This record gives sequence, structure tokens and C-alpha cells, in this order.
Amino acid sequence: MIRDLVDLALPERCAGCGGVAAGLCATCGRAAALLRLPDGAPVRLGPAVLAIAAFRYDGVIARAIRDVKTPGRHRAAVHLGHLLWAELDMTVPQAGTWPRTWVPSTPGRLRHRGADIPRLLAGDGAVDMLRRTRQATDQTALSAHERRTARQGDFLHRQTVPRRVVLVDDVRTTGGTVTAAAAALGDGGADRVLVVTLAAAMTPDASRTVDGSTDVYDA
Repeated sequence: MIRDLVDLALPERCAGCGGVAAGLCATCGRAAALLRLPDGAPVRLGPAVLAIAAFRYDGVIARAIRDVKTPGRHRAAVHLGHLLWAELDMTVPQAGTWPRTWVPSTPGRLRHRGADIPRLLAGDGAVDMLRRTRQATDQTALSAHERRTARQGDFLHRQTVPRRVVLVDDVRTTGGTVTAAAAALGDGGADRVLVVTLAAAMTPDASRTVDGSTDVYDA
């Protein structure tokens, strides 16, 4: 009853254009389809860390990610999570064999946004495995390599971690954040980590691209 009254008074807005819609409206959904990454565009981030993404970080997808990080606008992230798993359904192992967790925010950012966006993207049944110890506020003056390594030590594992884990975040740019989070999972016991993000910034880096190899899935 209360939820119905809230929805009536504050209808959900499309995260791409602000129109009345849940998640993305039909127009923004069609625009998002043009940003799909074939087979998740797998990238090797480490010997046991493979990263895939549903969409290129551009256009309506970039706007949607920025929108759900705005205070009070996180409701659409649940729908974006449904979109993420629908796009990668045939690529990601089932949650029963590879439990899902997420890249956590600092308490300050969590309070500011009102929700942990990667947690909403990870969906029901995701397991809280990581704690964030710090979060740099400005890395614009750093090189791509420096940004990748600056995140080391940002995370600690909360518990003994399963051998195989799916790690969820909203967007992957240099890969530094998810690599640091994956390292913490490894410290906790994971020997295979599959990083899944709604979007990825596609930059030329042929040495890190996977050419048909999926050994991260192997036992």
C-alpha cells in the first residue's frame, strides 16, 4: 500500500532520459542495444581474473550509470541489474556454482547515494564478501597505470571466500578498482574471479584482450 502511494506520487524515471519508465524507456533501450559488447568483450585482468561487460560505457548507458548514482535516483539500478543479467545470461556461470558479490562503496558514498549501486546490480542472493577501507577522491592527475595500481589495498575480505566468485560493479574503466577487489577475494580463498560490469570503457589494449580463452572458468 505504502509502495503504491510512493509510486503514484513519485513515478520511476528512465535512467537514460528522465521520462516516466522503470529502468530504461523503450527509446533508451533501443539506444542501449547499439552499445552491446559481443560475448561480453572479455579482458584478462590477471592470471585468474577475467572481466566481461554487457555494454560499452558511452551514450545512454553512461548517462544511466551517472543517473543512478545521483542521490534519490537509485531505484532504476534494480532494473539495470535485470538488463545486465539478461544480456550476459549465457556467459556468466549460475549463482549456485559461482556465488555473486559486489564492489562495495565507502560508508560516506553509501550515505550520499542512498544505496550501494553494485549491490543492486548484483541482484537477489548476492553475498557480502568485501569491505572497503578507503576510496581515493581524485585520480585525474594519475596515468592509467597509476590509477590501476592506486587501488591496491582498498578492500578486505569479510569471510572465507568460495573458490569461484562473480564480482559485480557498475562500470570498468582502467580496471584498477575491480582488480584490487578481486585480489582481496583471492586473499580470502578465491582462485577464480569473474568480474561482471554493466559497462566498460573500451580502450585499445590488445595485450589484455582474451582471444577465445576462458580458462578462468576451469576447475
